[in-house]
Amino acid sequence: TLPPKEATLFDGLGAPTSSRDMTDAPEYLYNLYVTYVWPDVGTQIGLFYTVKGDTLVAGAGQYQGNYIPNVYAKEYGTLNLSVTHSLKDNLKIFFKAKNLTNPGIQEIYRSDYVSDTVKTSYKKGIDISLGLEYKFY
Repeated sequence: TLPPKEATLFDGLGAPTSSRDMTDAPEYLYNLYVTYVWPDVGTQIGLFYTVKGDTLVAGAGQYQGNYIPNVYAKEYGTLNLSVTHSLKDNLKIFFKAKNLTNPGIQEIYRSDYVSDTVKTSYKKGIDISLGLEYKFY
């Protein structure tokens, strides 16, 4: 629920608003993780899928007496892969790939008074890493 002063401001702009979603709290969040370990071989594989629902980034406001709608990040999913293999007791090699679906990320203006309009749009990008890990005991 908006404070009375802020609600009155929106009334004066012709866009009555008394409440909004919580900032940075997605509508929903789904995670699916699958991992498998081959202890005899020393290999671990993990596949991780996440879907993040529409999320309020910035609440509505005004600029020079004009109504600015809420800004939402649209739903998107990510797929990550992780493979680790033990070479010796203290030495491991790993491969990681993040954002394999290379999701499109969109922020939109949204309110009851205007239709959804794209504010920004870009691709998340794929991150790949390969490395060695050595533990000193």
